[in-house]
Amino acid sequence: MANKVEVEESRFGELKDKVVVLTGGANGIGASTVQYLTNAGAFVVFGDYDEAAGKALVDAFASVSNAPVFVRMDVSKYSDNIVLFKTALERYSHIDHAVANAGILERGAWFDPSLTLESVEIPDTDQVVQINLLGTLYFTRIALVYLRENRVPGDDRSITLISSAAGFRDSPGLFTYQCSKHGILGLLRTARLLFHDRENVRINALCPGIVDSQMTTSIIDSFRATGQAINTPAHVARHIVNLQIAGPDMWGKGIYVEGGRGWEFLSGIDATMGTWLGDEPTERLRVHLQHVKHGAGWQIK
Repeated sequence: MANKVEVEESRFGELKDKVVVLTGGANGIGASTVQYLTNAGAFVVFGDYDEAAGKALVDAFASVSNAPVFVRMDVSKYSDNIVLFKTALERYSHIDHAVANAGILERGAWFDPSLTLESVEIPDTDQVVQINLLGTLYFTRIALVYLRENRVPGDDRSITLISSAAGFRDSPGLFTYQCSKHGILGLLRTARLLFHDRENVRINALCPGIVDSQMTTSIIDSFRATGQAINTPAHVARHIVNLQIAGPDMWGKGIYVEGGRGWEFLSGIDATMGTWLGDEPTERLRVHLQHVKHGAGWQIK
């Protein structure tokens, strides 16, 4: 299939001495990504709220010269994201790649059927949106600036966002989670052309299906019972690392990962717009894009 994405693990060594910053690196997908990158010879600076797990991961690589660096942080705090990038830049003088991985699953009960006129007056938690979406916006804004520092012409720079299959298909009950993951794909779509043309920075998003992790313990058995393809954290981590060695043509892509296999889907959505929307409105939208593709004119003065 033309849209299938093959992981070239034999090339991971090309990341030797590259500097990678990522969030949510202490557990699950993030921890596996830190392991792959460190084993490939990269210098990794990762942040996470889980201090014990973060320090344990660093200790596991204590004997290697490129042991990862851990920064305790809350991704929903802008200043914590600044500290993460400052730590990397001060230690290694430049940053090559950035991965916005931190995220949490659904919290609260936004549309609880038991809500009453009285109980609905109390707002529910917005923690999922704060961490998953606002944290990713903070991270991406800061990353774009730090990736410029001490850059030599020809150096590859990339940002990888972690969305979800919930970012593009129905996920009943994941009200705030699905909103946040849709928002991450929205960030990709608004940023990809500008980042590529203006900054020469590649930005892509991974959209994993179900992952066997601490986040999915309450539901994973039902997937296993019906023989569904399940990702391990390592499956997704390999695709994250793969995006960093993919080369200049890999930008603006959305990749769905299922059972370790990957498929790029945003190009298909764009290419078939005439089929699902109609030729006339599709052509008008393409003309409209020419007026706004440089990102200017939207701000209210």
